[in-house]
Amino acid sequence: MSKQKIKIDIVSDVNCPWCYVGEQRLNKAIAQSGDKYEFDISFKPFELNPNIPATGMDRITYFKNNYGPQILSQLDAMNQRLQDAGAEDGITFNFDKLTAVNNTFNGHRLIWLAGTCGVQEQVANALFYSYFTEGSDMNDTALLTRIGLDNGIPAAELEGFFEGEAGKTEVRKMEQWAQAAGITGVPAFIINDKYLISGAQPADAFHQVFSQVAPILDEIVGEGGSCDVASGIC
Repeated sequence: MSKQKIKIDIVSDVNCPWCYVGEQRLNKAIAQSGDKYEFDISFKPFELNPNIPATGMDRITYFKNNYGPQILSQLDAMNQRLQDAGAEDGITFNFDKLTAVNNTFNGHRLIWLAGTCGVQEQVANALFYSYFTEGSDMNDTALLTRIGLDNGIPAAELEGFFEGEAGKTEVRKMEQWAQAAGITGVPAFIINDKYLISGAQPADAFHQVFSQVAPILDEIVGEGGSCDVASGIC
């Protein structure tokens, strides 16, 4: 019996910590599913901060400007909650290294390019790790190029990539697609173009949807004859 296929579009942003957690929880659910399903996974862009300048913005200034000065007293608790959640899924959040909020458009362009090369998950995970664990600048095109090379994008594809126009239109169109789908926050997981899981839900939430979109048929084994399409034997 062939595996049932499950298509998953992961709508996320490179500098969204809950996107990192959510993607790892999805991976856990997929691993726990064993060989039950065949998964087709793709990442779709969503910029939480599209107006951030190319040089980035001081993280404290960003929070004050967007949420008011009262948010500063809550940052430590927010960070601790994320560190605790991340630790359960093998993520190390080093918020002390995150001094800036970066513009992520070029990061999304790299993820798009990775998709054309069949290494999208590897590149997306490397970007999450580089930002949240190492505190790297997600708009440093030299760094982005190195991440691409280290994770399977051919050097020829990256030559002059960030200086050119490739991926810009594609990323913008996918962002419009997410907006048209009614997505206003990330992470969001669209499964088989029908089911939407919002937020970094536990693995059990994914299992519930998997069972709905790809029900497993219980096979009743008996002595009844059959014809095998693959072998032509009847």
